[in-house]
Amino acid sequence: MMKRKIAGLLLAVTMAVGMTGCAGSSNTGTAAPAGNQTEAAAKEEPSANQPKEESGDTIKIGFYGPLTGASSVVGVEGQKAVELAVKEANEAGGINGRQLELISYDDAQNTETSVKVVTRLVESDKVTAIIGSHISGSILATVDISEAAKVVQIGSGTSPIWTNIGLKYTFRGTACSDQFNIDCYKSMETMGATKIATLAGETEYAQTAAGTIHDLVKDGGKMEVVAQENFTTGDTDFSGQIVKIIAAGADGVYVVGGSEDMGKIVKQLRQKGYEGYIYGIEPFGAPDAKSVAGDAFDNIVFSCCYFVPDSVEEASSEIEKEFLEKFVAEFGALPTSEVAYRDYDGTNILIEAMRNAKTLDGDGIREAILSMKYTGIGGNFDFSADNGEGLSTGNTFIAVKGKIQMLDEYLKNK
Repeated sequence: MMKRKIAGLLLAVTMAVGMTGCAGSSNTGTAAPAGNQTEAAAKEEPSANQPKEESGDTIKIGFYGPLTGASSVVGVEGQKAVELAVKEANEAGGINGRQLELISYDDAQNTETSVKVVTRLVESDKVTAIIGSHISGSILATVDISEAAKVVQIGSGTSPIWTNIGLKYTFRGTACSDQFNIDCYKSMETMGATKIATLAGETEYAQTAAGTIHDLVKDGGKMEVVAQENFTTGDTDFSGQIVKIIAAGADGVYVVGGSEDMGKIVKQLRQKGYEGYIYGIEPFGAPDAKSVAGDAFDNIVFSCCYFVPDSVEEASSEIEKEFLEKFVAEFGALPTSEVAYRDYDGTNILIEAMRNAKTLDGDGIREAILSMKYTGIGGNFDFSADNGEGLSTGNTFIAVKGKIQMLDEYLKNK
């Protein structure tokens, strides 16, 4: 039954996951650094930075994600965050005295490859648990394997599509994108919006997100949607849609799609004379949204789980600051994407659960996750609802003259 359900969902979600984290963080990517292995090489051995032989009484955990291909930059950063969490755990004594052994594979953001490497992790490497990709389509493609083997998988993709199918051993190590739209709607109320326009990309992700905002506005009864416009990924001229939005008298514009496109839209909205707040979710947290918009990246309100600041000193919490200091010390630079945050939280959730588990098998780790309370970079995790979700709130940020800060803090000091 699960295989039929997943097969029916996989094609749909694949349309939306070509952008980072199922949320459209960028339209293009660059190749991963040399040394990361493709699935073909992984058939022969684990990735080059991992032990090739049994290293004694270790506890093996697996990681897979796009270390080459369109999402490789953020995929590699996610892998680094996992490595950092594992290193810290081992330096602190491991899991009740046993060291963790991390085995990583590149799936190149290809679902067939995802299936192959997860099969290898489960059947050949015999890992105790898996840190899954930030690409929800890859997670969805592999859960049949990990669920059948009773291997816990903690994914960092944000789409609700893989936590809505009754999985038992699969958990999300970040917040669900549904929550971001709820938080975004609340910020519209907070900022006093009354007339909302939406400008959405053509992907299922963007259309679903815009539809959620439409429903929230309608159900809330305090605002109205005055314009619903769409665009195609890669468009360069949005003047037709913007003219209609301004003519409709919108005092809030919700934009969703690829982050590069969203940066272009922000710039053109300001060029056409729109002076109100611009709202959105995860893609506004990507570096290219800000860089493409330039000076126009002002009065942008967006909701997501994390946002990577320009410096360690600009971290929005002490937990985030500590993570960034460790990341820079280990790898020499700040991460460019919040995927590193997701994977760091997810790995530490797994480590904490393994330390508290009565037995180091799927059922033991699952029960430990369900009963745990964990505070990470993203907030307070609680998996007791037993639906795979642990984080019920995101964060809302505002960009003012290019400087990004928490909306609550901005309003307090305004």
